[in-house]
Amino acid sequence: MILPSIKALILNKKRVFLRSDLNISVYKRHILSDFKLKSTLPTIDYILKAGGKIVLGTHIGRPEAQSKTHFYDDELSTQILIPWFENRGYDIEYQPDLLQAKNQSNINASSILLLENLRFFNGEKEYNLNFAELLAATADIYVNDAFGLIHRSDTSVTLLAKQFDKNHRGFGFLIEQELENLEKIRNNTSQNFVLVLGGIKLKDKLPLLKKLIQNNDQIKPKSIIIGGPLGLAFLESKVPESFKFDTETLDMANQIKQMATLNKINLLLPVDQIIFNDNKIETVKINEITLDSQCVDIGPETITLFSQEIQTADVIFCNGTMGIYTEEYAQNGTQKILQAIADSKAFKVVGGGDATAATCMFGLEEKMSFLSSGGGATLKYLGCKNPEQEMPGLNAMIYE
Repeated sequence: MILPSIKALILNKKRVFLRSDLNISVYKRHILSDFKLKSTLPTIDYILKAGGKIVLGTHIGRPEAQSKTHFYDDELSTQILIPWFENRGYDIEYQPDLLQAKNQSNINASSILLLENLRFFNGEKEYNLNFAELLAATADIYVNDAFGLIHRSDTSVTLLAKQFDKNHRGFGFLIEQELENLEKIRNNTSQNFVLVLGGIKLKDKLPLLKKLIQNNDQIKPKSIIIGGPLGLAFLESKVPESFKFDTETLDMANQIKQMATLNKINLLLPVDQIIFNDNKIETVKINEITLDSQCVDIGPETITLFSQEIQTADVIFCNGTMGIYTEEYAQNGTQKILQAIADSKAFKVVGGGDATAATCMFGLEEKMSFLSSGGGATLKYLGCKNPEQEMPGLNAMIYE
């Protein structure tokens, strides 16, 4: 796959719209992990060193609409990013008004002009040409470095790219690095590929997992390890009514179980859980979970089961966590599974916001082969037969 690269662009005295994925985890306006911020710095530094000015666009979270045309959540405003950049010596200015941004980018008042959360504008998720044209008016060149969004059709990663001709658009260094490392997984001939999944984004991950299994002529996992709430969806017959999932989710989980059996893929699911019950922490078997229990982590038997399988791998991809890793009483499962991956001699990639944040929190980042900024994007890429055609963010840059 030949990608249009930032290295082929003339950036001196140009306004560069840089679409980054700075979708960081935030709690009470505190940045929990700056992994994604650090990951985009090589591209930012390259543009500035080449004499360009940056119009920086990103999203944070999934803001809910306040009206048909207005989205706003103070917790998800990009203003939270300003101190992080300023503390590292960057000349950065926040601009929530896109019309003002057009004029301000011409003035070149600051090296970096940071736009408001793009998902606060209803055109971002609507594949909206008018919104794309409004964003395009702020810059001369377009650079996409938002790997975590290349599987989506958001306006700023698809239609916006098409507003620039092929000599005025390219991918940043993060996307190039991501694809280089994921190709090592896709092109690996080993039969010992272990996929480790967790987290809460069931409706995002289940369709991608299904597709990855379907397209197993490209890459076929030997085993799929599933923990967290995602794992409970596969155990619906063993948990009480309060843990039941919607019909669509259960149907998808059952299809995946059948496909795994048909394709001789070993599906490993939790056998015990850490639960929060009556203000007490307990370890119970899956079939001992009660109606008023809150499952917060995988149990010790599950940790052993998963860890033993991880040690058989030559290639590992991990996305998602096993429990509420930010709470001390519920982080053991996530920490032990990440430690098992780190101790493995396999080529190991950890991807997704929570999984990478947890890896950094436990000090394991140096032991991983690569930390990917993508979660769903990485899963979809691994499951694609032709990524450049099937991934909207790649397709818009390469073919249009």
